[in-house]
Amino acid sequence: MSNHSNTIFFSKGDLVFKVGDEADCAYIIESGTVGLYVDDQTGSLITTLSSGELLGEMGVIDSSMRLVSAYAESDLELMQINKTQITQRLQSSDPIIRTLMNVLLKRIRNMTQPNYREVRDANKTIGGNEHNLNLTEGIHKIRFEKELFQALENGDVVNVYQPMVNLDQGYIAGFEALSRWKHPEKGMISPFEFISLAEESDLIVTMGLSIFDNACRQLSEFQQARKTYDVKLPDLFMSINVSIAQLSDAHFFERIKQIAEKHKVKARNIKIEITESMLAEYGLVRRWIKDCHNYGFKISLDDFGTGYSGFQHLLELDFDSLKIDQAFIKAIESNPKSLIMLEVITEMAKRLGMSIVAEGIENLEGAETLASMGVDFGQGYYFFKPMNSEEIISILSR
Repeated sequence: MSNHSNTIFFSKGDLVFKVGDEADCAYIIESGTVGLYVDDQTGSLITTLSSGELLGEMGVIDSSMRLVSAYAESDLELMQINKTQITQRLQSSDPIIRTLMNVLLKRIRNMTQPNYREVRDANKTIGGNEHNLNLTEGIHKIRFEKELFQALENGDVVNVYQPMVNLDQGYIAGFEALSRWKHPEKGMISPFEFISLAEESDLIVTMGLSIFDNACRQLSEFQQARKTYDVKLPDLFMSINVSIAQLSDAHFFERIKQIAEKHKVKARNIKIEITESMLAEYGLVRRWIKDCHNYGFKISLDDFGTGYSGFQHLLELDFDSLKIDQAFIKAIESNPKSLIMLEVITEMAKRLGMSIVAEGIENLEGAETLASMGVDFGQGYYFFKPMNSEEIISILSR
């Protein structure tokens, strides 16, 4: 079985797990009922669980053996929750909460099995509606994670690309790769709705490699389309976002190098975008920047001006470009101080040898103001919205 949620089926009378089994997963009951027995079906029935309830979660939380046996009382559909999904979340939770949870489970386990029904009934009264709300929210999240895993397997998490325009000469200089989830029922889902979910699980690395692979493949195709019609313009570049979880993965860097080589993309035409918030992991980010530069990848500091990093980071870390957050750009029209600050940032970045990208440009006035300051590239709906690869190739071929 994979490390993600799987739906499994049992017929009436089937054993789901027995006393003494290793607790390697928990379940959400999708349909049917489960009987919990002291030993086997000839022993005492402790209780029954039905659709929407959790099964076998205690052993997964504290790595204990099964204390009861579970049998299908009817045809049964279960969604399996792998142990990794739970332990990863527990490890990232507050240590006090983890301690309290383990103490509570220990007390429950010290009770005799015949008292299991009373324990369960008592637990139902603790928390009331809040308990039910948290359980419902948790189950929804697990189902959503299962759908996301299947979407990655099916190729339904796709890239769109927003062009970046050379503000001085007006041509498309490069793109930012953005992800979208083509959901069969909800339509296109923004990354704001699923990236955090992917980061909480181990899906973020798989997703990142898929985004990187598609972006490199498309960059090669975009470059070919550009050269067919205009050989005089410089190479296109592709900006690709990474997360701290991807940087922490031992194999991620080697994998993206292999992807770039597979698609015959020049390393210097790939810009890895690191957000300001990631600078909290200063040592890791610094090592990653060094590795990227040794290979030839460029590094861009994304969302500059959102508050975490100061000018000191621009001196200590070797960024190739600076991307000014759109909130900063929008403030230019209403706050003269923002304009002065932007001029200072642009001048400083230029002196440090960095190119400047301004995102969130929505009108001609903003584009002209930024160009007059010496900002190199502009990105925003004034120029282009995010588009699929076919639309990009059509524009490049004009």
